[in-house]
Amino acid sequence: MPGTVLELPLLSVAVILPIVLTPFTFLAGRAASWRAAAVFCNMALLIPLAILLYLTPAVLAGGVFHEEYEWVPALGLTVSFVLDSLSYPFALLITLVGFLAGVYSVKYMEREHGLTAYYTLLLLFVAGMIGVVLVTNLFLFYIFWELMLIPSYGLIAYWGTGNPRLIGFKYFIFTHAGALSLLIGIAWLAALFGNLNIFELMTLASTQAASLKPVLTTIAVLIFIGAAVKMAVFPFHTWLPDAHAEAPTPISVLLSGVMIKTGVYALARLVLGVLPFTFADIQLPIALLAVASMLWGGVMALVQTDVKRLLAYSSISQIGYIVFGLSTANVVGIQGGLFHVLNHGFAKGLLFMGAGVLIHTVNERDIRKLGGLASKMPLTAIAMLLGGLSIAGTPPLGGFMSEWMIFSGGVEAGWTWLVAIAVFATAITAGYYLRMVRAVFFGEGVLKAHDAGITMGGSMSPLIVLVIVLGFLATPLISVIGTSAASLSLSILTR
Repeated sequence: MPGTVLELPLLSVAVILPIVLTPFTFLAGRAASWRAAAVFCNMALLIPLAILLYLTPAVLAGGVFHEEYEWVPALGLTVSFVLDSLSYPFALLITLVGFLAGVYSVKYMEREHGLTAYYTLLLLFVAGMIGVVLVTNLFLFYIFWELMLIPSYGLIAYWGTGNPRLIGFKYFIFTHAGALSLLIGIAWLAALFGNLNIFELMTLASTQAASLKPVLTTIAVLIFIGAAVKMAVFPFHTWLPDAHAEAPTPISVLLSGVMIKTGVYALARLVLGVLPFTFADIQLPIALLAVASMLWGGVMALVQTDVKRLLAYSSISQIGYIVFGLSTANVVGIQGGLFHVLNHGFAKGLLFMGAGVLIHTVNERDIRKLGGLASKMPLTAIAMLLGGLSIAGTPPLGGFMSEWMIFSGGVEAGWTWLVAIAVFATAITAGYYLRMVRAVFFGEGVLKAHDAGITMGGSMSPLIVLVIVLGFLATPLISVIGTSAASLSLSILTR
């Protein structure tokens, strides 16, 4: 296991403590009120965020941290966690946006029922995502994968809009079909080498790459399919528009801004990291699916009138950029894809929060029935404008930098024609976001409206800052991401 062992079990606390505190969140709500559950949930979500922020200076300086504990020695099972240049940006995104979504929920969800259960499931949902990106044991990886799927189903099915039970069932079927493909892939991998540790499997798989390549390529495809369903890459995307659009808005923030990125992590860690010698065989098909996702999501977003469905289809398009960056297999492309994980996560979280303010204060989602809100809701207008411009790749915001690196990686890979299509998709992105902002915030429309309150506005404010800062002061973060990009690219090119 690489890296330095922490003197205190901070990574274990970041992963396990939110799970341990989940039943206490429920009991607090039952003993007092849902507000007590909300406070308990948000305090629990603050702990892993504080740990990540505490470790940030060391990680930015090149530090790698790991913890390992014996679990079932007779079976060779250990509990192990790692915070390195690959897991760090994902963990930062999950803990920060997870905490902000919890705070945002306090005001947004106040009119709903059963909120004690809501905050309990919310905490478990975020804890599952944290576990996915920090654990290094494949068995626990799958356990945490399920731990984020099951509570997210409950959050959609019981607090969603439209026909939440049907939408939740569709989400459950799709995501568990993907989870089954992932399970078959990692179980097959573990059975071949008798090992569950991701880092040890990297060495074991590379030593038998020549003799087992057809089998390992099949495993890589299975893992990719599992990740692709989670990411909603075309044509595995059909569950996303309903689930993300009809979920309660704080959960939409987590689904589109955060959860789909766990699929990116699985692709990077398990396929590019553990099985890099298989990637040449599946590289171009993955790139083609990525470009198809860009176009399909963008075109569908362009014709939406429901603000949340527009944002949901946009996530399908944007995940295409991230996957395309990873598919280039070179440093600049992978670096751009991983950096876009953060840029899209922060911007999309901001956009969904802005949409939630519209729904909560104006009680309207149809952009054709809105208008003239810029003067009445200036913070929300700024949030949605900046979020849309960043995702559209407008300089000097963070999204421009990551998309530039992705396109550069595509050119370096010799895929100029695919890059041209991707640039065209970016123009579509700018079109539907500018159309949305114009329709909602300018012209004539709603006469009475007010801006976000303290909790909702306070949740959006850090994301507004990050969307701007990542375009100017992200060099240390890009350097850290570049370390993992260089490692992944080198593994692919030398195996």
